[in-house]
Amino acid sequence: MSDGPRLPLLLTAIAITSANFMNVLDTTIAVVALPAMSGSLGATPSQGTWILTSYTVCLAVILPMSPWISKRYGEIRTFVTSVLLFSLTSAICGLATNFETLVLFRALQGLTSGLIVPLSQTLVLRVYPPEKHGFAIGLWSVTSTTAPVLGPLIGGFITDNFGWPWIFYINIPLGIAAATLIWTSMRHTDDQSVRVPVDWVGMLFLATGVIMLQLVLDKGHELDWLASPGIRTMLNIAIISAIAFYVWERKEKHPIIDYELFRYPVFVMASVIACLFHITYFGSMIPYPIWMQSVLGYTATWSGLVMAGTSVLPVFGMMIVGKNMPNWNLRYLMASGCVFGIWGIYLQAGASPETTFNTMLFARVIVGVGFTLLWPPLMAITLSSVPPDKTASAASFFNFFRIFSTSVGIAIGMTIWQSRTVFHRQHLIEELIPWKPGKDTAFTPLQEIAGDSDDAMWAIAEGLTNVQSLTMGLSDTFLLLAIMIIPIVLMVPLLPAKMPNAAEAKSQSGD
Repeated sequence: MSDGPRLPLLLTAIAITSANFMNVLDTTIAVVALPAMSGSLGATPSQGTWILTSYTVCLAVILPMSPWISKRYGEIRTFVTSVLLFSLTSAICGLATNFETLVLFRALQGLTSGLIVPLSQTLVLRVYPPEKHGFAIGLWSVTSTTAPVLGPLIGGFITDNFGWPWIFYINIPLGIAAATLIWTSMRHTDDQSVRVPVDWVGMLFLATGVIMLQLVLDKGHELDWLASPGIRTMLNIAIISAIAFYVWERKEKHPIIDYELFRYPVFVMASVIACLFHITYFGSMIPYPIWMQSVLGYTATWSGLVMAGTSVLPVFGMMIVGKNMPNWNLRYLMASGCVFGIWGIYLQAGASPETTFNTMLFARVIVGVGFTLLWPPLMAITLSSVPPDKTASAASFFNFFRIFSTSVGIAIGMTIWQSRTVFHRQHLIEELIPWKPGKDTAFTPLQEIAGDSDDAMWAIAEGLTNVQSLTMGLSDTFLLLAIMIIPIVLMVPLLPAKMPNAAEAKSQSGD
């Protein structure tokens, strides 16, 4: 490929990165469309988040399988097939007529997307010779960083003007065009298929444990947690599967997770921080647009504009941070990122029905600054803290837990918001007693609006109670998530100030 004309090479690279763009876009494009999708399919906002978590969980489950699948069937064939299947599952997502089928189709879409991200980076490097790998990585990085920015904007615009199914339909022409171009130009470079052993038993234990745990988190509040026999059963299955996975993998000759990675303390610590960060980041991201649309009356487009503020700075800031990381103290960068993250989420906690667009946008921009300062050095430390021969295993491990933490964060954020909303609603309703001393003056404004109709007055009181309880619950949720970032600040000093080289990584393992 590297000896061909420049234009075909560029077109092929654009096709590969476009497939990656399409994949990353789907992690954020549905965020602002959740109220519309939930409403049209008869689901509650909490249930609506299953549309996101079913996608991310299945994406995480399939990630450990990507090396085996690509070796068994060839990287080009695997990538092209994944892109076409992603387009197909996008089409059936848009055709879903009820909530249950949409969640199922999103899960299938996640299974296909888990093979696109790791292979897209590999293939774009194959297109160009080694001396142009910097350009190739830059092109790949642009699509990875711009997709989260454009996701809420595109999702909001499409939802308001064409309907939510079209956020999935747009993947169809892009996926078919990308797959056709890649197959036409690269099929002759595909590697010979290799029969690599795969740990099917371990995969079964892993998938069962992850899916059961996610169901517990998603349905726990709805079913009253451990008071529900179903929740207890799923939790027991998750725990048993996790133990069985650990025991089985310790004896397996071809384990899914390389347990030698746990010998590198920097890698372990950085991975834990990454998981905590994703839980807080996505836990604060999902409730916000739902609240804007349900309380402030924002359209999907306007809530998308607010959420896009998070990713505007990372597009440019990550390049600056990445370029200067070798010269800067990484601990200071990451600690500063945590401080900005706490500040931004704390600003969101000040939400009220009078909060302006500019105030919310500023809060999301501050969160984006925190992401820009924390994420690049954290990712660089994670992958540079292991020897080169462990990088592929480390990347697989890191991405699996990162993506799974995303779905956990969404579930935790929505669960806290729901529980705190119910708590505040109960207390507010207790105060709606007109004959209590001093309450007559509180009801006077409502009576003036409602006139002589008691039913109208109580309807207004009910609406105000819902708005206030949703807002107070949201504030509590953001305060708790901001507090969850504090452990990250405390763990940052345990990471190196500079990126370790391979020799340092090997010595840290005790070899």
